[in-house]
Amino acid sequence: MSTIPLSIDEQTGLLLDDPATLANHSWHRWQHLPRADVEAMQLVGLKARFAALRERIPVLKKLADAEGIDHIDELDDVVPLLFEHTVYKSYPPSLLDKCNFTQINRWIAKLVTPEVADAILAADVSQCRGIDDWLATMDAAVPHLCISHTSGTSGTFSFLPQGTREWEKLLQIRRMAVWNTNGPDTPQPELHAVYPYFRAGFYSYLRSNRYLINTLLPDANHFHAAYPETLSSDVVHLAAKARVAHAKGTLDRFEIRPEMAARKMAFDQLQAEMPRHLAAFFERIASELKGKRVYMSATWNLLHNMAKAGLSKGLEGVFDSGSFLNTSGGAKGIVQPEGWRDDVLRFTGATRLNETYSMSEVIASHPRCEHGHYHFSPTAIPFVLDPQTSRPLPRTGRVTGRAAFFDLGADSRWGGFITGDEITVHWDEPCPCGQPGAYVVGPIQRYSEKHGGDDKITCAASESSHREAMDFLNRVQG
Repeated sequence: MSTIPLSIDEQTGLLLDDPATLANHSWHRWQHLPRADVEAMQLVGLKARFAALRERIPVLKKLADAEGIDHIDELDDVVPLLFEHTVYKSYPPSLLDKCNFTQINRWIAKLVTPEVADAILAADVSQCRGIDDWLATMDAAVPHLCISHTSGTSGTFSFLPQGTREWEKLLQIRRMAVWNTNGPDTPQPELHAVYPYFRAGFYSYLRSNRYLINTLLPDANHFHAAYPETLSSDVVHLAAKARVAHAKGTLDRFEIRPEMAARKMAFDQLQAEMPRHLAAFFERIASELKGKRVYMSATWNLLHNMAKAGLSKGLEGVFDSGSFLNTSGGAKGIVQPEGWRDDVLRFTGATRLNETYSMSEVIASHPRCEHGHYHFSPTAIPFVLDPQTSRPLPRTGRVTGRAAFFDLGADSRWGGFITGDEITVHWDEPCPCGQPGAYVVGPIQRYSEKHGGDDKITCAASESSHREAMDFLNRVQG
């Protein structure tokens, strides 16, 4: 990188489009960018994103017009324009049941910029007979767009129209962390990835696998998945709907197409056999990759189950000590057993477990330091909102409320998002780890867990503005 100081606009350009270069590919530098510089870049970046997207993303324009917002002066000015998580699953559910993907494409087109929308609308999806068929068709028709979906625990998928460049930027940042790079020419010894799930699929956590292979691994043969096939989104959606019907006591009225019944039965059998299958998978991987450096990303319980199975067989220190273990997602309402992290490290031989706070709707992830605090990525502007009104709480002191973010990495969609998470943020008190920015302390909890499964998010926009924007988004007929 040039030694000539960059202007704030030049630095912001790198933060938005090439964040690894902003830090000269140094993980330490990325973690220790001066707070004043980050906040200055974030404000300039937010203004730039709003100016570029206000008139070009239809649902954003509808909401901004209704709220009378034409420019951004301060970070909090954007809060009325942050989307609720329900935006991404607000399409009529009957469209999926009827395989009416032409109408779903019209719905998605209102969430992205015109050039992306034109490509979406030009794709012929009229003959697609399921979600898998539709998303595979979209991948081929719009290669710079990567539509993914969430787990569908509510019975309805959220569909996220993220650009391929968003994933590429995320993995460049992950590369800095994995290798603890100190510059673009940091040597990268051979690395294997171990993934305790399906190799591919359209679920958001699976979408990153191809970018991981391209960015971190020598070739695709170094990626080891417990299930080498593709996870069917059609079956996952069907299983989610069946769970919701069972919970409501309406399973007897739940209809399954004959061709899907057999696939669901096979998936249910796979789920039942998964603990045994994963135990065998981890035992094989421990033998094949013994002493090698591995990258492993999984939920905490999968990592712990792997470790317990290995330790029960007397296996310890299986992989190279420089292996990179990553987990995110939190406890999901489950009490984590004492010492689970020590079990994982003892079995794998890694010296550190890298934990992150992240979500499908925001590409950025926020790493946990050795003091248990989650430090915000410079590419995501954090907000703490009043849980009742979603109005912004002060960006000073210690504040508890609803987490929200603006994802500066998003350039073909709007990056503002309100989560279902309660967090506590220290805005001013320095973290003992030495990182200069604000950070999350204490546990992260779902508001739905606090309220018995219910979490009504209130948009910070006026009720009429929000309702008009949602009505506009969901007028997809015609």
